[in-house]
Amino acid sequence: MKTLILATLAALAIFSGTSRAQDKPEFDGHCAMSASLGNSLPTDCSVVWISPKSSRLYCFSSESAKQAFVRNASTNEDRAQAFWKDPSFWERRQQERSDESPEG
Repeated sequence: MKTLILATLAALAIFSGTSRAQDKPEFDGHCAMSASLGNSLPTDCSVVWISPKSSRLYCFSSESAKQAFVRNASTNEDRAQAFWKDPSFWERRQQERSDESPEG
């Protein structure tokens, strides 16, 4: 019961802006895993995670998207930030990969 109360208080702190995370979720509440893959998917922010690296609050479209993100959190966070700042990031990355492939 004590754990449930602490979890509830932590969740309330996140949404009231009293946590270490920013008051506003990253990417205007879009799914962080989708952003790390070069897409923009709106969410209702019912699934969230606070990065221990940056103290930023991230939203996810599902628990499975969150788990996939967290498995390689640092890289996914960097990729998502790069995409959100510059949506053409993924287009350039794909072009660089095709230029490097032996098939050209």
